[in-house]
Amino acid sequence: MCGGYGWGNLRRFLQEAGGLCPGGLEGVRVLVIGGTGTIGSFVTRELWKRGCEITLLVRGLSRQVFPNEPGISAVHGDRKDVSLLQAVAKRHFDVVVDLACYEPQDAEAAVQTFAGRIEQYLFVSTVDVYTKPASVYPVTEDAERNPRKSFAYAWGKAQCEEVFFKAHREKRFEVTIIRPAHTYCEGVTPLLQVFGWTTDHLDRIRERKPVIIHGDGTSLWSSLYAEDLAIPLARALLNPVVYGKAYNMASEEVMCWNCLYEIVADVMGVPLRPVYIPARVLGQVFPEKALWCVENFQYSNVFSVELAKKDLGFATRTSYRDGVPRCLRWFAENGGFDNSNSPRFDFYERFLKVWEASMRNLTEALARGTDGVA
Repeated sequence: MCGGYGWGNLRRFLQEAGGLCPGGLEGVRVLVIGGTGTIGSFVTRELWKRGCEITLLVRGLSRQVFPNEPGISAVHGDRKDVSLLQAVAKRHFDVVVDLACYEPQDAEAAVQTFAGRIEQYLFVSTVDVYTKPASVYPVTEDAERNPRKSFAYAWGKAQCEEVFFKAHREKRFEVTIIRPAHTYCEGVTPLLQVFGWTTDHLDRIRERKPVIIHGDGTSLWSSLYAEDLAIPLARALLNPVVYGKAYNMASEEVMCWNCLYEIVADVMGVPLRPVYIPARVLGQVFPEKALWCVENFQYSNVFSVELAKKDLGFATRTSYRDGVPRCLRWFAENGGFDNSNSPRFDFYERFLKVWEASMRNLTEALARGTDGVA
């Protein structure tokens, strides 16, 4: 298959001649940067099923491997290595799918490397690029994108988007941006927690220990099974309808955090013992551990996916209640959760004891009238 802009003309010719079925990507040469992670592994599989010739640029840190699959090859290295990126680009690709760009300088390097060489650059961004809290829900693709610099992940992704949109306007290559919300799959926790990405909270739930939920648990969230994103993303490849556009991809099953925790506990067959603590307090005591809670989880995350449904046939195919057992089963078969009794999580139990003692003291002081308030 030809590389660069030649594919666009060939594709249109084949479509007009009836030689390419809708969604067919046979022989399309695709570079997937970061193609073995939560989203990337499903995207790689979907593109492979559709006949793409895939090269993965990966650091080799993921457990997901595609051993000796015909049509899939891998280059191991860091995408920040510009000389490596330039060497890979000489293989001549039709499309780049970038799941591992987090800083604007990396986006600039990608533009310089692939400008004039490819038909389409598909950048996987995030819904976190939107201003939080939102002024209107559900959040649509044209909403304000001004995340706080203190939320480095979101700010970096937003800056990357600007670089790629600029490249599109300058006709360096066609650009499509995908903005996923939280995604999960086997090997990745389906339930986030106030202290980040470990799974000790799942161990706490299973062991019937108290577990912290931020605020009162009523802010809204959505968690999308990663496979449900891969199909519409594959439909975006070499699709002129999506050029120059961005698409939200989030579960249409929106639930409060209380519901998410209750479902996980129910699947485990145990009662949930929630302890509600304001996100502001968590951020003051644990500014690094609770960063994502303060910057993101405390706000409702509700996103419109109407545009993705219209242009790409997006649909939530896997309910949260169906997805959770798959993930819990994977953990059971692969070493289990992070041990909540490990010394690295001692802070959790100490904090709970101090918090509960403080609440008792406050309640007792108010009851005795010794609060000092006139």
